[in-house]
Amino acid sequence: MFHFIFRFNILRQSLRSARIPARLLAAAGLALCLATPAGARDPTFASPHAEAEYHVMVGELAALRQQPEVAAAEFLKALDVLPDPELAMRAASLALSARNEPLALKAARRWQALAPGEMDPREAVARLALRAGDRAETQAQCEAIIKGHAGGPDEGFRQVAQVLSQEGSKREDALAIMEKLRAQWPDRAGAWHAQALLALRFGQLDLAEKSARESLRLQGGSRDTLLLLTGVLIKKGDIAGADGTMAELLKSEEGPELRMGYARLLLEAERPDEARKQFELVLAQKPDTAEARYALGLLALEQQQLDAAEPHFRALLKSDDLRQRALYYLGRIEEVRNRPAEALKWYEQVTEGEQALDALTRRAVVLGKLGRLAEGRALMAHMRREMPMFGARFFLAEGELLLEANAGDQALALYGQALKEIPDDSDLLYGRSLVHERLSNVGEAEADLRRILAKDKDDARAMNALGYMLVVHTSRLDEARKLITRALELTPDDAAVIDSLGWIEYRQGKVKEARSLLEKAFGKVPDPEIAAHLGEVLWVLGEKDRARAIWEAALTRDPGHRVLKETMERLAR
Repeated sequence: MFHFIFRFNILRQSLRSARIPARLLAAAGLALCLATPAGARDPTFASPHAEAEYHVMVGELAALRQQPEVAAAEFLKALDVLPDPELAMRAASLALSARNEPLALKAARRWQALAPGEMDPREAVARLALRAGDRAETQAQCEAIIKGHAGGPDEGFRQVAQVLSQEGSKREDALAIMEKLRAQWPDRAGAWHAQALLALRFGQLDLAEKSARESLRLQGGSRDTLLLLTGVLIKKGDIAGADGTMAELLKSEEGPELRMGYARLLLEAERPDEARKQFELVLAQKPDTAEARYALGLLALEQQQLDAAEPHFRALLKSDDLRQRALYYLGRIEEVRNRPAEALKWYEQVTEGEQALDALTRRAVVLGKLGRLAEGRALMAHMRREMPMFGARFFLAEGELLLEANAGDQALALYGQALKEIPDDSDLLYGRSLVHERLSNVGEAEADLRRILAKDKDDARAMNALGYMLVVHTSRLDEARKLITRALELTPDDAAVIDSLGWIEYRQGKVKEARSLLEKAFGKVPDPEIAAHLGEVLWVLGEKDRARAIWEAALTRDPGHRVLKETMERLAR
């Protein structure tokens, strides 16, 4: 008897940590008594209630053992006897985490049957039915959401748009269902607005614009729909049209919040120059708008305009909300200026917030630049012990400081240790590949990058790194082009990938094409390696003065950059 009580107390603690409803815990002892020993096939139960409790306990144990599919199936068995919406919801969630969508749909339907007046189970059924390709059931659930929403049909339509937008792989089905729903309410502005939202989400910009304009025709100058139309026009590249729509809004609602929203839309659409103008207008209207100043600081920093960025971040030192971020970015500015001692002073003041971890890792790197390599390594080792959940980040920072110190062999040993502790981590494999490449271990570097791609064939970072490495170190240019082209398809605005494609064009003798790509990359991010490549192409084209100017400006920002120095020594000596 003592053995049973001891066993049950431990199990009860585990079950409580898994958040089983109290009423189900009450009979857990009885269920455990009635459960047959391991290996028995047909347990006998004193009552249906006891049988339900047995299945709940088996399910909870399975969940604790990371067996979500088993847990979901057991909960569904319990639901046959003990109808409980919380248990049905948990079954659906576990089945989803196990990627068993038919089981998840079955559980979601039970959940809906047990809580017919709630929207959450209806949304779950709608999404799972959409995944299963069942348009009829998805549409029926969406109709019920529209008709039953507490905020009225317009809010119901918005909720439906949100539900359908989450299933990107079923965009054609989702758009077709929304079209049928909208056709049932042809004179409701909210239906057209929801269609515009969904079309924008799936990149159907003409449909999005048409639907937004029809919503405005039916409802007049709705603020939300005017903002939606503005976003659509920005995505279409019609900045003049977006400005006109925004001007219409500003007639009735003058204020910095509206311009801030417009500026964010421009940033999301990769229109930084237009966004900058809006942030500047916000500051002109209300100089103490900290978010606008922060955004201007980040935009300037991204363009390596350090002297323009610094005053914005210094002004934010008085902001309670943004002070810690400002401290961090002032450290970044000094680090880019190659002033590690000043950078360290800023980083040491970052003690909280989302930048705190990054500040710790940058502290280690700048300690290495100051010749205090052992101190930087000790800091990262200490942080790994204190916060093991961030171990990979601290290993990466230590690897970076070792690489910067030209201690490649020590860096390889560190990455070997890291990958034993955190096997197959993509960031660590990528970091080690950089060390191998620096040491001219091209085969080993390629092997690490291919391990990343074996796990995720669409990892654009690894794809670009491998393609670029093949360009620089091998004659496998056709293979490199395929990798880089695919990386560009996945990340069309990534300056590093555009630079890689420009460099392969140059290697294959297409100098004019290379120049166009490299100027585009350099315009996005004036990185010293991109500067080295662009300068070399300009040099070959006879524009030597411009090449020297680009190199010297980049060298001022990063006097120790290996590729930049090698390029200048090779061509401009």
